[in-house]
Amino acid sequence: NMLCLEMGRPGEGRTQPEHVRQDAPLTAEDESLYVPNYSGSRVFEGGSKGPRTIKMIVTLPPYEMLDGFADLFGWDGVKTYLDLADSGLQQQLDLANQYLPDPKQQIKQDGSLMVCEPDRADRLKQEYEFLQKLECPCEWWEEERVVDAHGSAAGYIAGIWFPQDARIDSVTYAKVLLDAAVDSGSVTLRQQCSPVVDVENANSGDYVEIRLADGEAIHSSQVIIATGGMYMDKILAGLLTPRYSYLAALPHRDPGPLGGMQAPNSANFFTLGFSHDWCVTDNFVRISGEDHYSGLKSPRSKQRCGRLAQWGWTKYPYLEFGADYPATYGIYSETPDFMPLVGKTTQNSGICYMVGCNAWGQASLSAAASLAPALLGYRDLSEAEKQTADLLSIRRFSARSTTPSS
Repeated sequence: NMLCLEMGRPGEGRTQPEHVRQDAPLTAEDESLYVPNYSGSRVFEGGSKGPRTIKMIVTLPPYEMLDGFADLFGWDGVKTYLDLADSGLQQQLDLANQYLPDPKQQIKQDGSLMVCEPDRADRLKQEYEFLQKLECPCEWWEEERVVDAHGSAAGYIAGIWFPQDARIDSVTYAKVLLDAAVDSGSVTLRQQCSPVVDVENANSGDYVEIRLADGEAIHSSQVIIATGGMYMDKILAGLLTPRYSYLAALPHRDPGPLGGMQAPNSANFFTLGFSHDWCVTDNFVRISGEDHYSGLKSPRSKQRCGRLAQWGWTKYPYLEFGADYPATYGIYSETPDFMPLVGKTTQNSGICYMVGCNAWGQASLSAAASLAPALLGYRDLSEAEKQTADLLSIRRFSARSTTPSS
């Protein structure tokens, strides 16, 4: 039997704002509410308030170039990541098609296009050649096809097309998975519970204690910590950092003779280096950006969401400059090497971590979640799962072996 503690609503984070102390440094004058109000994944509300709950699903490692990833993990590690992310993407799509009430509308498998400007075309072509050698399903797009997808004003002249990528209504997806788990009789869900302040193995080694902010203590044989960027303990301190992610949704309109993005829905787009990712969804240009700004500071969301809007108006001048637009921000978690932290720190620990989305980790964390039964000792890992568990192991930042059984 499992108990799932939900400390906020999907897509809204925690709903009780906290005020910043008057003497707190680095706080913008017009922002006195502290981040727990929006801790966790954050999305728009739908309709005129912006495209609801759409998240990117991309299978690339969160690095500017694959050779940078290979410097840390080797080319075998790159291949392992691409394989596990593809598996995670497929798992997510299979579950979504099974449980979402309207999968045709709530999943858009329209592919992704990584683009670049002229000064980076050679570098992007090198990335494509890496992907080809690793048998990643993708295509090289010359300028004509890229301009057809973006219009000529955007200035992009080359791209890599990933036909398998998709977008998903992630809030409804999370909810229906929890509902299905509860309906199975194996999971008890506690919603809007008091925040978790500590999780520790008991000295006896017989149980794990979860302590909540309201003083309640919950004892469990094992615990999975799968949380956003604002939970911290002595294991995660220094390895997991809360970061802000910003969203802006610019109203889309007819691009005219110079061309532009397809509407009402387009493919996913992102730049080489992941400075921006965006798409047209429900006739909004949804733009997301991560500037690695610390989630321990004031979010300064007006300024940063404004930069996203300015970027969108500059790249796509057919959009109405200065039009009102919905904007919001949320928290994600970042690790030193931009990879998730998965597994137990020692064989005898009752605490299993599955954290560190790094803003790009939806597919990889889906693959990691499928390892939970094996990591908790209920079955053995397959050979492919051993490679995944080793690559993502939280032990990689210690002197311990990353092999789960050691």
